[in-house]
Amino acid sequence: MLEDEDFDEIPKFLTNWSNDYLNDVDTSQYPFPNTLWHVKPAKELALKSTAMVLVGVIGIFLNSVIIIILMKNKWLWTASNYLIGNLAVIDLITLILCPWFMLVRDFYQSYVLRTFGCRFEGFLQASLLLASVVAVILVSYDRLAAAALTSEARVTKSAAPKLILASWIIPIGLSLPWIVKRKYMERQWLDYVESFCVEDLDILSIYWHFIVLLLVWIPLGLMIVTYGTIMWRLEWSARELSSRGGGQTISRARGKAMRITACILLAAVICRIPYTILVYWRNNLRREINAVEGSFGIMWFVASYLMYLNCAINPLIYGFTNIRFRRAMDRTPGIACFRFGSWCCICTTVVKKKQSVQNNNVEKIFIIDSPRPNRKLSRMVKNIFHINRHTVELSVPKVDEATTKPTKVTPLKIEHVQEMKICN
Repeated sequence: MLEDEDFDEIPKFLTNWSNDYLNDVDTSQYPFPNTLWHVKPAKELALKSTAMVLVGVIGIFLNSVIIIILMKNKWLWTASNYLIGNLAVIDLITLILCPWFMLVRDFYQSYVLRTFGCRFEGFLQASLLLASVVAVILVSYDRLAAAALTSEARVTKSAAPKLILASWIIPIGLSLPWIVKRKYMERQWLDYVESFCVEDLDILSIYWHFIVLLLVWIPLGLMIVTYGTIMWRLEWSARELSSRGGGQTISRARGKAMRITACILLAAVICRIPYTILVYWRNNLRREINAVEGSFGIMWFVASYLMYLNCAINPLIYGFTNIRFRRAMDRTPGIACFRFGSWCCICTTVVKKKQSVQNNNVEKIFIIDSPRPNRKLSRMVKNIFHINRHTVELSVPKVDEATTKPTKVTPLKIEHVQEMKICN
């Protein structure tokens, strides 16, 4: 670590980060004008590594579940599920490759990834994060078309592969500046060899704002419009049907859509807004060696971490909330043991309770009770009631005979009917 008197030996213009000054100076004659720490403390390494491993393992597992379900259940091969599967593949690759570049870059004072890392790291991260954004937009549009547009506006099974291919090609093309306008550099100081990845600020400073627009504001705005339209459509349909005495099904769908919409928008705001703050903060920093303080480093890690956290929770939002996916979870080999379809969502329990109430009502039947039934009435009852295994259908024969005996209607369980048949 440098003492205060060591900084007195450094010309003041060398404290400026700009290469316009340093390129014309032999820096090997001067000590490095910053605190040397080389590698961050072990406690910080362990804490950040644990947090990233936790998100990575959970996200890789959940996205793998979505992919395995789609591969093993052909009845799920629809255009909508193709788009969800594409999102899961992108998030899976992102969580396998990108977080480790971020950790290595954060742990070391020098840029140890060298030329390959300098050109490929930013390109890879930008390509996958932009591809994830395009995939989310496609899924959102498909849901909007299903809920509020005509059937012709929906994504077809033949068009889905083309859109998926475009969701990869377009982000790769937009990320090429990270390869062309970045380069690895080294600078020799008296006591240290400084290595860093330098950007062309004339282009990439503007490009950063363009990336933020694509990663944050465009998807967030489209999500608000898309799910706002879906909610408006469901609200309009519920009011229209309730005026006619119905609309209970639409009301339940509206409640479920509101919960899912809240989760999607909340996750998007929490995971993406900090990245915008980071970019604007970065552009307003002084271009000096000592300008980057600890608070900026913390913000950089948190903003990047939340972007990867979004990739981990996408399968929960877009896959596990889908009732067809939940049904497939409990019948797919290798995944059924986890019983995701039974406990992953609270709404599943609510639906099951409603179904059980309906089944209990179905089991009740009504018979005509008489004080002293005779054989004619007994045969008539047998003809009237067609007792099946699970249900009983009631039919009223056209009989003109009048009876003076009082009758009453009482509910009877199926097992009571079976006892009656045995007795007869």
